[in-house]
Amino acid sequence: MKIRFKDRLEAVEWIADFVENEGQFEVLREQLHFNFIYEGVYFLDIEEEIGEVVSLDGSRKENR
Repeated sequence: MKIRFKDRLEAVEWIADFVENEGQFEVLREQLHFNFIYEGVYFLDIEEEIGEVVSLDGSRKENR
């Protein structure tokens, strides 16, 4: 499914409402950025399952 946006703010708000976690947010935000650089248009091409960024070092960082 290909989704076009009028600007970056609209796209980022849509991503924030659509995703389930921060990893998915990062993947879609990077795709949005890449698409704009190479195509000049803000859009996402959503697959059935969204990729996710994970940490493999096993450590947890807490915000304080």
